[in-house]
Amino acid sequence: MPGKPFKRKVIKNSFHHIPSIGLLFAFCIANHPISFKLMDISETFKTIVDGFKLMLLTCTILVLAWSIGSVTKDVDLSGFVVSSIKEGTSFSLVPGIIFIVGALISFATGTSWGTMAILTPIAIPIAYKLAGDAWLSVTVMSGVVFAGSIFGDHCSPISDTTVLSSTFASCDHMDHVNTQLPYAVFTAFVSLIMFILYGSFKISPFVLIFIGLVLIIALARVLHVYSLRRYQFSEKTYAGS
Repeated sequence: MPGKPFKRKVIKNSFHHIPSIGLLFAFCIANHPISFKLMDISETFKTIVDGFKLMLLTCTILVLAWSIGSVTKDVDLSGFVVSSIKEGTSFSLVPGIIFIVGALISFATGTSWGTMAILTPIAIPIAYKLAGDAWLSVTVMSGVVFAGSIFGDHCSPISDTTVLSSTFASCDHMDHVNTQLPYAVFTAFVSLIMFILYGSFKISPFVLIFIGLVLIIALARVLHVYSLRRYQFSEKTYAGS
């Protein structure tokens, strides 16, 4: 189409102005505390520099993760993995395995985006070869990869979001990690069961959502009673406090 080259040129040229737009945005943000006398000029620019330092690690992780994603694409890692799968392999455990692998990678690297870039090109072709359903392969496996990636990133002590959360809350970093870990593991355990049920029986996701909610409520109640007994509280004492 005649309009496509012009459109590509406009998009390409627009990327050249991103640094200028970023500097203008930073200037506008910096002007706010100075105008309202919340901070002086030196304190404002010191805060901006500290913010750049915090985001530098995140940008580095993302660039490296995208580099790994490009390498895996160039060496056709997904094609190698798919060709290694034997005919007749069951699809039942694939969602659960991909979920666990995604959680481990994101926990080790501290980035959910990087894990998605690495794992998505591998998970979808595997699912399509085993199930032969393009819709299932794209939608379900994308959800599985995203869930595992976000879980690991949420729990990882080297994750940018975890570091920023503990920093801005002014709490000890490892205390923040240790207190959020039980809740994340609890929901991840329920999610893993739902993925295995879907892979084994192809139950509707809407039914699985309902089953998952019931299971979460039931397990939360069991853990609540267990914690009361462990710390020698009664229901009335707990309710009265």
